[in-house]
Amino acid sequence: MAFLKPPKALLAAAGLLAALALPACSEPPSWQKLLTAKISEQYPGYKVQATADGNLLVERPGLAAMPVDVKAIAAFCLRGPKDCDYATDQMLLQLAR
Repeated sequence: MAFLKPPKALLAAAGLLAALALPACSEPPSWQKLLTAKISEQYPGYKVQATADGNLLVERPGLAAMPVDVKAIAAFCLRGPKDCDYATDQMLLQLAR
């Protein structure tokens, strides 16, 4: 089976898009940022703030503010995708209460 080579124009366009995207990634992702994005996606009305100790504080309209232990969730995520999904799902369920 012969493989087709992509046209040079397509390769150049892909390279240009990658070069334009790199400056936007000037800061490495952190667990705080990843969890903030997950919370904001699930609960757009919640306000998420990073704390000095590396955790998050989630302000929920009509409910008490709730801390999120970022290090504990990160530890689950380092164990694998199933454990990470479980930990983040549990976090989101706790925030709904």
